[in-house]
Amino acid sequence: MTAKTTRDETGGVSDEADAAPQETEAPEETEVAERPARPAARRKRRVRVIEVIDDEDLDEVLEALDAEDEQDEEPEEEPAPRPAKPAAKTKKPAAKPAAKPAAKSVPKPRPSRIEAPEDEPEEREPVVLRSTLFGLGMVQAVVVVVLVALLASLAIWQWRSASSLSAKEDDRAAVSKVASAYGNAAFSYNAQNYQTQADKAQKLMAGDLLDEFKKNTMPSLTSAFKSDSQVAVSSKTDQVFVGSVDGRFATAVVMVEVSLKTKDGQATEPATLLRLSLSKVDGEWKVTQQYASGINEQNKNQQPGQQLPGVPGGGASKSPKAEKSGTPGN
Repeated sequence: MTAKTTRDETGGVSDEADAAPQETEAPEETEVAERPARPAARRKRRVRVIEVIDDEDLDEVLEALDAEDEQDEEPEEEPAPRPAKPAAKTKKPAAKPAAKPAAKSVPKPRPSRIEAPEDEPEEREPVVLRSTLFGLGMVQAVVVVVLVALLASLAIWQWRSASSLSAKEDDRAAVSKVASAYGNAAFSYNAQNYQTQADKAQKLMAGDLLDEFKKNTMPSLTSAFKSDSQVAVSSKTDQVFVGSVDGRFATAVVMVEVSLKTKDGQATEPATLLRLSLSKVDGEWKVTQQYASGINEQNKNQQPGQQLPGVPGGGASKSPKAEKSGTPGN
């Protein structure tokens, strides 16, 4: 809405016209004695300009105009009248003050009310949330996951390898222990302890070797010690060499020192090698086969007399018997 109002008050002009004759009647003496008086106070001419405003601010503008009208209606205090100048002089300044207040009374255009724009939520593009690892980007997260997987695989492989090696080392240690005990017990008999030593040896045997020991070796020992109680056989393990170990079967070589004592004297066989085959039975390693050095499964029956005393299959060596030497015939 656009409106423009101007109000020219002509009352001031009429007052000036009435005041002019009065000023001419004043005595001339007062004009010389006093300073020239200013023209009488006259009402200001105001020009109101209403700008184009929105309907929303119309009420506020109307209220402001009403308030200005009320202020204009209030009587203004007029300054005390001063001696007027001659009529000829007053006519000239009469036109000048009228123009100046008119120019000054024009109010400056009131700035339109600027309302702060309402904060409207900005429309943002939907952000696709991507779950990443520790705030890393997708590529970095993938690289980290791959590296972790590789490290985990390597760690598992190393653990399995170490576990396998540890298990093999444990098996080799167990095989060495059983082979050493067997070398100390299998050939250590005398007339007093052969039954006890036979029981110890049987605990280290299994399979065919155990059956052979019970069937042949034990009866041979009993017969030998009954016939000659002074016979004694002893063995002592020097070294053990563990061969292959595959978790269930193993091989080992035992170096023993075997001594044979009879009433006629003592014989010693150092560095005697025994080849052993072992099997794991009920979680424990047992000796299942035994061969002297140079003897195996194929030729053990071809050379029966070369086996050590007490070796299963060859029987216990018979103690030498004392025989009377015959007198040479003439």
